Amino acid sequence: MIYDSTLKWDAVYDVIVVGFGGAGAGAARFAADNNAHVLLIDSAPEGHEGGNTRYAGGAFAWSDNFADLREYYKQTYYPFKYDPKDLDAFVNNVLKMKEYSQKYFGIEAQYTGRRPQGEYPEYKHAETMRSQSMTAGMYNGGFWKLLRKKVYERLDKIDVWFESPAQHLIQDPNTKTILGVQIKHQGINRNVAARNGVVLSCGGFENNQDMVQTFLGQGSLAPIGTLYNQGKGIDLAVEAGARLWHMSNYDSHGFSLREGAPREKFAYMINWKSLFNGSIFVAGDDGTRYYREDEEDRHGYKYNHGNWIMQPNQNHPHIIMDQRQFEQLAHDDSDKAEQIKSLITYAIKAETIAELADKIAAPKLAEAVSDFNFLVNEKKRDMFLNRKIETMRAFGAGPYYAIPIRHNILHTHGGARRNENCEVLDMENNVIPHLYEAGELGDIFATKYIGANSIADLLISGKIAGENAAWPKRKMAEVDVVTGASENPDLKSDAHASSTDFESGPNQGIGISENGINDVPIVVRVTMSGDKISQIETLQEKETPYLGGKAIPVLTNEMIEKQTTEVDAVSGASTTSAAFKEAVNQAIENAEKQ
Repeated sequence: MIYDSTLKWDAVYDVIVVGFGGAGAGAARFAADNNAHVLLIDSAPEGHEGGNTRYAGGAFAWSDNFADLREYYKQTYYPFKYDPKDLDAFVNNVLKMKEYSQKYFGIEAQYTGRRPQGEYPEYKHAETMRSQSMTAGMYNGGFWKLLRKKVYERLDKIDVWFESPAQHLIQDPNTKTILGVQIKHQGINRNVAARNGVVLSCGGFENNQDMVQTFLGQGSLAPIGTLYNQGKGIDLAVEAGARLWHMSNYDSHGFSLREGAPREKFAYMINWKSLFNGSIFVAGDDGTRYYREDEEDRHGYKYNHGNWIMQPNQNHPHIIMDQRQFEQLAHDDSDKAEQIKSLITYAIKAETIAELADKIAAPKLAEAVSDFNFLVNEKKRDMFLNRKIETMRAFGAGPYYAIPIRHNILHTHGGARRNENCEVLDMENNVIPHLYEAGELGDIFATKYIGANSIADLLISGKIAGENAAWPKRKMAEVDVVTGASENPDLKSDAHASSTDFESGPNQGIGISENGINDVPIVVRVTMSGDKISQIETLQEKETPYLGGKAIPVLTNEMIEKQTTEVDAVSGASTTSAAFKEAVNQAIENAEKQ
């Protein structure tokens, strides 16, 4: 969007950060710490911001050897090109990550023990990259809450607008300087100026099917992270004249259940060792095998003749098994037993392989089963996919089953090309003034994503982009006109510290837990009749509607019926269940103090 003299500004900030995920939280925090007045916007409603960071494990890369770590990364890039300055800057910062966590979070990072030989142990110096963590547990939202808290501690300097997607960057037609952002806030397009810089931290394009097909060449991928990464950062970058890079790179976790839902279930099933052990295999669109089932994926990358590639997705693959395998899974007792037993309830059943092939439109399924049995009984070696023969058992009597699955996608890496200062570059590799980028949008990874590096990158790039965007620039005349803009109550911040001032009457107590999956604390009020629980009211919660949101009424009824908080956690909602119990126990204690 080109600036002209007819454009009127609605507000002015020093820095605008587009995207309230992990990188955006960091950029806003460090911009504020450098005396900038910051506007932080997100397209998601409150409680759903956080991007993919909300779903991340929270481990970040660390090393103590610059030369070895750089060599390791260079091998993972090969044969793709890389920018030596960008890579060196990243490696230098990875070496400082333990000091980073101590200095900026007051936490001594701990070694996680995951992938002690690196995600690619075949490469030299793979062991030099070790994952660290600042939070206990993984995939529980703890890391995201840590970053979000640092923003909420600075609400005197940071305004937050939820459900406010960026529409356009506003750019000077002559100097190409980014002057501000047009933002759709409360249904109205607002032109907001940025004196010093705009940071694009709005994630990738995994929920934009057109971009997935155009840039990744894949037809059907199931998102397993945020649903709000729609590729807007790509549009904004192109609009400003930026050069794109790494557009074909993305990572995955193998398969998800295929129900046609926006976010499918069971995203990590390829790593469930007791699932693919027996008379079972993955069938492609025509029914034939194409995927080594017992091989743990490397964020979706699979071994391919000496290299690791992202497996081209099939449009309607299935997990195929016989009756013996179905019964085996129904009685599974591994740590994934609960999920496996739920997974097989989605199976399509047929009395014969021919009938099953017809039901799932897989014409070569009978041939695939015959080949599978031949490898097990005659060759005793999987000469095609190299699955370990001890995990394979010939198919026996029916009935037979097929579970519909989809290849999934965690996040993309493509975006505007950035330099070591997180400045966005144009088509001639010149800096676009006042435009910065952070996080997975345009990160430095060209191929073969390595676990724990996106978290390291968002911490590193968020800090660099926020600090550089906050640095005072020469004032632009176009921005100065904002000083005449009147105060507008519609432009106030949406973010406020959570209120804990809830009323309680006689024989009642309030309990609060901040350990749910969502950032908003769970607040309950318990009414006691003597030593009995007569009522449990949930006063505040924003847990995931289809998991935690459904679990809370179930737990409430069980606690009242059994007169104890020691009830079983609801399947799939263990974090919410634990937090709800914590809140109820605290409420009971407070009621008993009256």
